[in-house]
Amino acid sequence: MKKVIELTNSQTELLLDKTSKAVAYVSGFGGGKTFVLVTKMVDIKLEHPNVDILYLLPTFSMFRDILFPTISEVLDGSGIGYRINKSTGEVFFDCGGRVILKSMDAPDTIVGMNVFTVLLDELDTLTTAKAKSVWQKAIARARKKIIAFDQDGNKIYDDEGDEVSLINQMIVGTTPEGYRFVHEMFEKNKPDNYRLIQASGYENINLPKDYYDNLRLIYPDELVEAYINGKFVNMQSGSVYTSFDRELCDSDVIYREGETLHISMDFNVMNMNAIVFVEREPVFTGDPNFTYEGHNSFHSIRHLKGIKDTPEMIEVIRNRYPTSPIYVYPDASGKNVSSKGFTTSDISILKKAGFHARHPNKNPRIMDRVQSVNASFRTGLIKVNVGKCKELTESLEQQVYNKNTELPEKSSTNSIDDINDAFGYFVHYKFPLKRKYMKKKDLGGF
Repeated sequence: MKKVIELTNSQTELLLDKTSKAVAYVSGFGGGKTFVLVTKMVDIKLEHPNVDILYLLPTFSMFRDILFPTISEVLDGSGIGYRINKSTGEVFFDCGGRVILKSMDAPDTIVGMNVFTVLLDELDTLTTAKAKSVWQKAIARARKKIIAFDQDGNKIYDDEGDEVSLINQMIVGTTPEGYRFVHEMFEKNKPDNYRLIQASGYENINLPKDYYDNLRLIYPDELVEAYINGKFVNMQSGSVYTSFDRELCDSDVIYREGETLHISMDFNVMNMNAIVFVEREPVFTGDPNFTYEGHNSFHSIRHLKGIKDTPEMIEVIRNRYPTSPIYVYPDASGKNVSSKGFTTSDISILKKAGFHARHPNKNPRIMDRVQSVNASFRTGLIKVNVGKCKELTESLEQQVYNKNTELPEKSSTNSIDDINDAFGYFVHYKFPLKRKYMKKKDLGGF
């Protein structure tokens, strides 16, 4: 009797994909990552017996603790013969060929091999720099050429008459560890022939019923998203905008010619940022105590960036939106200084250009602004067109708290904090959370 291996839907997707150059199976604890990688490895060996495969793990101890038991789980009772040589780091199959085992801890040792497929287990537990080095070394090894044949045993040729070769795949199975290499390679800057499969651990029906209930008691919500649902989340000292979810907060709203625009603005010499909002349908939560019940929502539709000073910002806005009434919600400090370097304030320059400026006498407390933004995301008062505002989306996802100040981290190397500041001025002006009201709410995490 043949051994039957039961796979989840997501695991089956990985097993059946033979055309993507690279596939990342991203899942949380208990998601069956190593199990499906080993199953994929065996499937390749059965289909192409004499080719070598490279299997990578972060440390050699993980082969003993994770890989070898999983190989036994998959193959014992299957009738497929194999032998593990722990001293040389190889797995031999009776059908021919071998699986070469290498540690990712030493990328320089990933040399000299000619394999058909590379499997990278828990790649994202490495630092981004080391993971990139491992990837570059490994993809150079996946070069064993196998000619494709049809069901009748005939070679397959392309339109130019050349033999068609099978794809040398790179297969990743990993827990998401924040915005590291796998997020960069398979989501943010994903090549066309790369594929990301994100699998919830709940697909694994073989886990104890209380497994994830216990995890929820240990981990905060953002880590639950990573360690249960396989989502990319900020794993550092705590994400600032915890209520922002690029799927739940997404909007397909776009600009309508001539409509009134609300533009939130942050002043920085040679690097001004502005977020363009449009007004849309009201929000009804069903809670009569909700301060903004029935108020219109606002959707960000564009991020204006890399602008050197206020006069240039005015020119950009006027050229892009010549027929729209413009309301600006600037950094209140702009009434005192000028990005242009003149004694005239930035806000005065905006007013002289015909823009309607709306701002408090002084900027709100940073945490008041953050809480206003989070509350507006939770209630649907604020939405983001993720496709049109990619850098804004990433900034909202990635800003963390400084462990020493317990305030949102400021950066000298990127514009994350400047972009989020620009976003928040408008939101706080339209939907401020009153201190008295906030003290009645559980705003854990702030």
